[in-house]
Amino acid sequence: MRRLVIALFTFAALTAVLPPARAADWPRWRGPEGNGISRETRWNPRALAGGAKVLWEASIGTGFSSVAVSGGYLYAMGNQSGTDTVYCFDAETGRQVWTHSYPCAVGSYPGPRATPAVTDGMVYTLSREGHVFALDAATGRVRWQKHLVKDYGAMAPGWDFAGSPVVAGDRIIVNASRSGLALDRHTGKALWIGARSRAGYATPVIAELRGRPGVVIFGETATYGVDLDSGDVLWSFDWRNSSEVNAADPVVFDDKVFVASAYGKGCALYDVGGRSPRPVWQNNLFQTHFSSFVHLDGYIYGIDGDARRASGGVLRCVEAATGKEMWSERVGFGSLIAVDGHLVVLNSSGTLLVTPAGPSGYRELAQASLPRDQYWSPPAFAQGRLFVRNLRGGLFAIDMR
Repeated sequence: MRRLVIALFTFAALTAVLPPARAADWPRWRGPEGNGISRETRWNPRALAGGAKVLWEASIGTGFSSVAVSGGYLYAMGNQSGTDTVYCFDAETGRQVWTHSYPCAVGSYPGPRATPAVTDGMVYTLSREGHVFALDAATGRVRWQKHLVKDYGAMAPGWDFAGSPVVAGDRIIVNASRSGLALDRHTGKALWIGARSRAGYATPVIAELRGRPGVVIFGETATYGVDLDSGDVLWSFDWRNSSEVNAADPVVFDDKVFVASAYGKGCALYDVGGRSPRPVWQNNLFQTHFSSFVHLDGYIYGIDGDARRASGGVLRCVEAATGKEMWSERVGFGSLIAVDGHLVVLNSSGTLLVTPAGPSGYRELAQASLPRDQYWSPPAFAQGRLFVRNLRGGLFAIDMR
């Protein structure tokens, strides 16, 4: 009975810090729960057969951020001639509703990398340089703005800020400083700041840690479990590679944390339920540059490969408990999400693939190609539509119904 009471209390606490979202919305990086999974069922996994049915398209400027869809509107970011712009479109028709622009250098990997987060009528954005904006979701009006470097003393990583902002109750969590940074989402006031150091590139993952709300931060050289209220580091484990690039989001489940990196590092599962993290298994099945993973029904799906060798990406299914490979298929470097028990894969040249998830093997149901460009941003899925953007700013709404 005591365990049941603790479990119910923890569930209530986590529910309080996670933002409400309609079942068919995709209001932030990697969907409503930040895990790359949509529970929508009103779609056709074979809709791509014969070619993608593009409902509308737009040009949003160069960049790597994905899109957020909430309340019938789509929010995106891009850069043109040293100016970042946040866009709001009607998700059904593609009609542009508003824009908000500000100066920001285009950068070596051009344009914004972080995806907008939408909750309670507000849109929160982060630029590659560290601009943080809180915008009215209906009008684009600025409620407040801050700068991670100028206002909080955060150090930009070598390839600039890339992790998306995450809303947790009244907080915004960003991967800045050594173990993260929390802002009051109503005012932008800093609530806690990790030790001054360069950050990693992954998006924070909200999770239960030691029976209370926490956040997992994949930093520059380590992974941190952080108390959501205080910012105290509860545990950490080293995770270093030759380029100090940790960019794929951690996967958190059942007191376990899965991480992976490229540059010869590989992947590992850690048990973080005890006094200190303990490795469960480690191998080289996922040497993943920055493509994040999907954990579904006891299996981890992801793309093993490096963006610099785009043709070499391998889609793998690995048993989460043991690290055993169940199957693999060469699809090219890219990203993936899950919809209703299926994997939707987008490779870096613009080819979309759909296959059922599960340990029995890869079975392609449909394939379609978009105009050739560089597609490093994962797609979003909402209301039976797939939303895809490319590096040069092509944004496509694809009918999957």
